[in-house]
Amino acid sequence: MLYTRAMDIPSKSRTDSKERGAARKPAATGAGQYRGSGPAVVSILLWCWSGVCMRKGAESMGPMAYLTFMTGGGSLVAVLLQLLRRKPPGALFRLPPRVIVAGFFGVAVYTVALSLAFGMAEPRDLGLVNLLNYLWPLWIVILSILLLRERPRPVPVLAGVLLGFAGLVASRMNGFSWPGELNLLPCLFALAGGFLWALYSVLLRRWNVPEENGGTAFHFAACAVLAAIIAAATGEWKRLAGVGPETVFWIVFGAAGPVGIAYYLWELGMKKGGVQLLASLSYFIPIGSSLLIGLLFKEAMSWGLLPGAVMIAGGAMLVRSAHVR
Repeated sequence: MLYTRAMDIPSKSRTDSKERGAARKPAATGAGQYRGSGPAVVSILLWCWSGVCMRKGAESMGPMAYLTFMTGGGSLVAVLLQLLRRKPPGALFRLPPRVIVAGFFGVAVYTVALSLAFGMAEPRDLGLVNLLNYLWPLWIVILSILLLRERPRPVPVLAGVLLGFAGLVASRMNGFSWPGELNLLPCLFALAGGFLWALYSVLLRRWNVPEENGGTAFHFAACAVLAAIIAAATGEWKRLAGVGPETVFWIVFGAAGPVGIAYYLWELGMKKGGVQLLASLSYFIPIGSSLLIGLLFKEAMSWGLLPGAVMIAGGAMLVRSAHVR
């Protein structure tokens, strides 16, 4: 996403599947593409806040309890927007069985894994966890070769992969040292989550499922249920008594912004704006999210965080260019 998925550059910077869904629309040209792209630019800015929301929520009430409210509230916002558009809300939940199964792992489990990663990580590792998630464009290339029989140009793919992993190393460097011990578990959660999102995106392409039929509202509702079950098993609900106004703010902002409104705005922008322009702007998400994490969580701001984010964004752009003819 958050997002994330969110986007999902995913996304959640979105996402490759978003590009595919919008590519069927006539391309906007001239000044029209800039005006029409405005809503999607807002969604990109909202997605930059996904990691911050997850960490803030985890600190105050636990990662799974917060995620329950964030994704459950986001699903309700999606239903409300559907009603305001005078479209039947039931259409958000009528999905092919294989999309339900793939989306459960590619959206619900992915979001849970990412939230756990942000909740468990040491403050100094938040930037690294965030950027591990944004390796999903590299996973998409690998999975496209295996599942779609695509044959991208090898030189930009190899250069993009190397640049991306070099960005990971750089993101945690402080001078010429690697500070402290690294807790691998949140890193593995973030890495696995990005892989699940990439697999979901590739499967949507393989099945020719348009983005608007991908069931985002349904899968975020499933995510809320899954997170609530985990929160009950880990005792997080006992912490609700200490919830204050700041936590309520992050719940409302996370649900309405990165989860709820952002996907709606992205769809508007991709239908009315410039697809290639937005695809390029979406690579700002790992940079913007890293900047916010560094500003709001001081221990995460090492000298290599922003250069590492730029390197990962550059690697993703190189990988994408391998498919462009």
